[in-house]
Amino acid sequence: MKHTYNIILLMSHYSGVKIFKLFPKAPYLITPHLEKFAGRDFPTPSLYIDGSCRRILYIDGVYIPYKVFILSEGEEPILEVKLFTDDYNLASKALNIVREIYRVDFDYLKFLEKCRVDGRLYHLARKYYGLRPTRVLDIYEALVDSIIEQNISLNLAMRIKGKFVRLYGVRAFINGEEYYSFPPPNVISGLNPLDLKGSIRTTRVKAKAIIEVARLSGELPKVDEIDRDPYGFMDYITMIKGIGRWTAEISVAKVSKKFFVGPFGDLAVKRGFKRVLGIQDEGDMKEILRDLSEYTGLILYLLALEGHRRR
Repeated sequence: MKHTYNIILLMSHYSGVKIFKLFPKAPYLITPHLEKFAGRDFPTPSLYIDGSCRRILYIDGVYIPYKVFILSEGEEPILEVKLFTDDYNLASKALNIVREIYRVDFDYLKFLEKCRVDGRLYHLARKYYGLRPTRVLDIYEALVDSIIEQNISLNLAMRIKGKFVRLYGVRAFINGEEYYSFPPPNVISGLNPLDLKGSIRTTRVKAKAIIEVARLSGELPKVDEIDRDPYGFMDYITMIKGIGRWTAEISVAKVSKKFFVGPFGDLAVKRGFKRVLGIQDEGDMKEILRDLSEYTGLILYLLALEGHRRR
């Protein structure tokens, strides 16, 4: 079955542009994350090129492209946000979502102070001063994104995501630039697993899991519900074949407004623990972070960066 693109054609010079500036809580650093996890050649659906990141949001039945310019970081951070819509109410909603995606209200100084309980973690937090991951919009996107990433390199995962987004996402052209949305669940739920497997070059188990998540998307809990009981959600979602504990943990970490959860079993995290703290046992890891439980996800994220780093 050949897929037909869902394409939104916009005027080459879109008239309905609203521009805002955001002033994140300092210190703020996001560029290293975007350089590593937002595609330059492969939309994830975000495309990060030359200091700006763009994608399409779906809000109240409307597709809204946006572009974020990282004007400055560090102690005086400024983000400029372009929203391509004529509707001020939709623009306001989109801006609030962008604020959440870029975690502009997170207090890194408070996190840094908490890390003083362990000099090694404090040094880690100082090394990545202000850095935090972006948030994923909803648990459907987080799950599909994480299923694709299972047991393969980040570079391969990025290429597969790029194929997935280009084939099944909504696409817009504005001023000669492409914008993409994450593939809508109603498009993915109707696919045949073998067709999806072949089109994006993934495994049959992953293709079936992606389609199953898309079919369940309307029944999946909201982010606030997941934050109230993340482990209950993980127990529920791992009943789907192809979704193990790692996928559940990383999905919750990506979508959560908080940092309570992270993938202790991730290989990069384990390498990071070994390099920074000299341990690899999961029980020992959890014991060390017991007094920092509200920042577990962020610490594991920073440790994973250490694990990915070449010596």
